[in-house]
Amino acid sequence: MKPGTDILILGAGVVGLSAARRLVSSGASVTVLDAVHPGGRGSRAAAGVAIPSVRLWEDADMLAFARAGRATLAEDLASLPEGPTLRRGHGILRVATDAKSRDALADKASKDPEGPGTWVDAARLVALEPALEGTPLFGAFESGHGHMVDTEGYVNALLAAGARAGVRLRLGEAARSVTETDGGVEVRTDGGTLRADQLIVSAGPWSAGLAGLPALPLKPVRGQMLVVHQPGLHLTRVVSGPSYLAPWRSGEIVVGATEEDAGFSEHVTPAGLLHLSATVAKLAPRLRDARFVRAWAGLRAVTVDGRPYIGRFPGTLRTFVATGLGGQGILTGALTGASVTELLAHGRCDAVAPFDPARLVSTGSPGRTGG
Repeated sequence: MKPGTDILILGAGVVGLSAARRLVSSGASVTVLDAVHPGGRGSRAAAGVAIPSVRLWEDADMLAFARAGRATLAEDLASLPEGPTLRRGHGILRVATDAKSRDALADKASKDPEGPGTWVDAARLVALEPALEGTPLFGAFESGHGHMVDTEGYVNALLAAGARAGVRLRLGEAARSVTETDGGVEVRTDGGTLRADQLIVSAGPWSAGLAGLPALPLKPVRGQMLVVHQPGLHLTRVVSGPSYLAPWRSGEIVVGATEEDAGFSEHVTPAGLLHLSATVAKLAPRLRDARFVRAWAGLRAVTVDGRPYIGRFPGTLRTFVATGLGGQGILTGALTGASVTELLAHGRCDAVAPFDPARLVSTGSPGRTGG
């Protein structure tokens, strides 16, 4: 990156802030804009599961990206003073309800070089995680790979690190339109017009539909989560099935997450809470009388083919997009930020070549401006 280059980033989540830190270190002048204060609402709302989804086992490119993302996330956390306090638990239990579901998991995992992990039966499962006593589960594949991330703390640490490095933060200021000129990019905001040499749009599901940019086929998917606590019962691993239980703060347990096509509605619903409560009752009967702590909802950005958009915004010269990470945003956010930084500096990044947004824009539909 040429020293003194002006870069404007829309979105103060993990992707945008990770890119900002790297760009500033290369000598660029960086401003991060976010429509809400304190910024990064999509990243903050994530539960923080830093483990590749089983869905990625059927997509070699996405699986490789997630594996690389895990390493970059570890480096990112290690670089932050708060890093050691931002990890919760270690490893994962991918549960099966019967022999058929166990074999199906093993078959899917045959495409993963790491495999599903070591099979443990129901008795061993409860020995590993006593909170699961009474569970009807058949067993689980145990793996030491992956952990939970304190997403609120992670975003706050990235904001602080960026500010220390010289990133200019404009939080609570929404972008309204983008115009590319011969000399750069102009972004009209609630507070005026900002000018830069290049622009990165990394605002999660709010990245689509910004006036002046082509529409992207991108939609929000709502995820609801809840937290429970019962003294003496805790988890040390993520317990993953169609839904999951995972270690949260101070011995609490988070339960998540729904996947709902609810537009940009971010509220918690009775139906969502019923689904999550049923997950608790089924996977961990001992937690049925646990104390309810809190519930919330957040939005993930999802693309048509399940692959993110990381590359030049189609039809533009100076505008890049990095979004559509779905439920893998915390796991791959730092790598996405690093990759888009490489794209700006060198015009290409092999790690994200399969995720060039130009592949799908011809099927796009109008999005929504915001956040």
